[in-house]
Amino acid sequence: MTSQITMVLPLPPELRSARLSALASVAVHLRDLGAARVAVDQALADPDAAHDLLGSTARIAGLSPAHEAEPEDGDHVLTTLAACCHPALPEAARIALMLTTAAGLPVPDTAGAFSVPDDTMAQRIAWAENRARGALGAAIPEREAESHLGRVLDVLLLIFDDGIVHPNYSVDLPREALETARAVVQLFPDEQEPKALLALMLLTRARRDARLDDDGSLRALSRQDRSLWRQDEIQEGLFLLRGSQRDGRTGPYQIRASIQAAHVTAHEARDTDWNRLLALHDRLMQVSPSDAVALGRACAVAEVHGPETALESVERLGLDNHLFHATRAELLRRLDRTEEADRAWSAAVARVRSATEHQRLRGELER
Repeated sequence: MTSQITMVLPLPPELRSARLSALASVAVHLRDLGAARVAVDQALADPDAAHDLLGSTARIAGLSPAHEAEPEDGDHVLTTLAACCHPALPEAARIALMLTTAAGLPVPDTAGAFSVPDDTMAQRIAWAENRARGALGAAIPEREAESHLGRVLDVLLLIFDDGIVHPNYSVDLPREALETARAVVQLFPDEQEPKALLALMLLTRARRDARLDDDGSLRALSRQDRSLWRQDEIQEGLFLLRGSQRDGRTGPYQIRASIQAAHVTAHEARDTDWNRLLALHDRLMQVSPSDAVALGRACAVAEVHGPETALESVERLGLDNHLFHATRAELLRRLDRTEEADRAWSAAVARVRSATEHQRLRGELER
């Protein structure tokens, strides 16, 4: 089932969290993401219903008043978000469900983000919503809540990062992911990793006006005009990062946000504390190792121990994706191995997914 109602975007932050809370309560009771989404969109279409979104949504969905606000409703949001991000769903389906369910994008906007026809996206969403039904039937045990929330945050970051790489989409995906993360922070105020994810997004997005050259290629951090960085977003990100560290626990998003913080708090590129960045990357490799983290670490190694040492660590990875070849090319360039660097850049460009990404790889890695 898909909604035919066109919503006015962007939703204000307070309505995003209210919408998600109402949708989650109805979805769990009906065990149907699609029907819940239609009910919420219909309720939002009536300005007079916005002040009682949960009650009006429940009435539209045909629930009795007793179902409108039960004691366990706080758990419904995590159950619903976890259903959208269930590991049995393909990655593209998880992203589409998060955009329509959590971010509140109409189906046509989600279709635009994927560059597919509206009818095609409606069919894909209906299929994914049907597959997610089973995950709506049982509450998430407390011992598993952290891992489920972590998967939700991972999908939000996928959406954010994809929008950074492809900035010409008809939808501002980084903003949608960021504002959805803000709603998650509001709905899970005692959890630290959502705050850290929101901090990471703010610290990254704050550089958007300085990130690209006139031809659309990436401009390295060392060459960015830091006066164009948005200080209000940086300060909010730093505030959230500090808040995420208050209980003494360390999660992967706290470390990743700390890496971004080390970059944006350097007044000039030469002031960057690369020893701290290397230590943070080492910690991230312990907490949440991945090939992408290892490649990021190599850039810090290059600054602390030299590009030759970094190149050795990169080549030991033996990968074959565009980021691997682009990182290798940059290190070879720094070693004046020009012909090898050119071949590595060609390999990187050959492995990108789109013309936009091809254009941006004419530039540099943003490290």
